[in-house]
Amino acid sequence: MHKPVQHHTVLRGVDAISIRSDRTFPRHSHDEFGFGYIAAGGQESWSGRGLVEASAGETITVNPAELHDGIGRKGQPRHWRMLYLSSNAVERLTDMPVERVEFSRPVDQSKQMTRLVIDAITAATLDTPEPDHVEQLVMLALDALLDAPVKCYKPSTLRHSSDVQIVLDMIQQDWATQLTLDDFSGETGASRFQVLRRFSRELGATPHAYLTQLRVKRAKAMIVAGSPLADTAYACGFSDQSHLTRAFSRQLGVTPGCFSRAANA
Repeated sequence: MHKPVQHHTVLRGVDAISIRSDRTFPRHSHDEFGFGYIAAGGQESWSGRGLVEASAGETITVNPAELHDGIGRKGQPRHWRMLYLSSNAVERLTDMPVERVEFSRPVDQSKQMTRLVIDAITAATLDTPEPDHVEQLVMLALDALLDAPVKCYKPSTLRHSSDVQIVLDMIQQDWATQLTLDDFSGETGASRFQVLRRFSRELGATPHAYLTQLRVKRAKAMIVAGSPLADTAYACGFSDQSHLTRAFSRQLGVTPGCFSRAANA
């Protein structure tokens, strides 16, 4: 049994693959950086970093040109999901020269790490992905993988740093417009990666997630006031009504249509 599913993501130089297989893979290497997780079963492999054993729920990584093989635990099938990133993509997403980038651990058992990786891969493989959302989650996963032990992104109770406050002010003032890491970087003078890291540490969410949450709150208020869904979507910065529906449902667990009928009954 061997079932690979390939995804071309919305990020340049980043591809995703999901594989269910009972095959044994001979020693080989990849040109890209790879990170992912074991979704089911377990895997054993030899690599230049030694014997690697990974079980369901654990994060796995591979560096370019790193020789490795792969076999399922006790010959049993396993399922793993990966993102493969070109050197150019890694430089762009980490603000680091590729020569300085290396995954130091082939396996990580941290649940926090696995959650970051799962979130990144899930966002990247959605049928209708949002580029900013995908980019920021992939950047967070890379940040954690390249800086052990994994950091916990919890909201800070302290006063916000100047850069984060600038980003918050931009979001509050222009929440209905398309705001990206490039915009935040240009306004703060910090790199895109620095903006993402600082904001996530202090707020417990990416700038995109925070912006989307604010838009959904505004949309909810407009719907309660009787605004048509299409008008609400446009006014709140969503590309169309379907975009509003996806974001609204993820945040509140109910579609805007259902919410509107209940709110205006």
